[in-house]
Amino acid sequence: MANIRMSRINGEIQKAIAEVVSKMNNPELDGLIISIVDVDTTADLSLAKVAVSVLATDEIKEHVVACLNKAKNFIRREVMRMVRLRTMPELVFSKDDSYEKSQKLMNLIEKVSNDDNA
Repeated sequence: MANIRMSRINGEIQKAIAEVVSKMNNPELDGLIISIVDVDTTADLSLAKVAVSVLATDEIKEHVVACLNKAKNFIRREVMRMVRLRTMPELVFSKDDSYEKSQKLMNLIEKVSNDDNA
């Protein structure tokens, strides 16, 4: 039962953060495609790790994560207004590289498959 509750809380926080980030007036983030991939909240709701994916170079990804961590108090306040929880967890943003890792894996599989057929 607790797992269902935590997954629901994570989903609500994820949607709220995505909405807040999309409406932020930060010129450094304009024109970038930023996705909130995952939110992992601790059981005591003290911390939420937010995985962020950006379609850009590694330097820009790092810059976006730094900007979001800089604005985490603003984002947390806005999320607090949207999601009703007794305590709102602290937000920690991190870069999500799962897309790039999956692309590398798919390329390796394709290469091995082509080598076997040759």
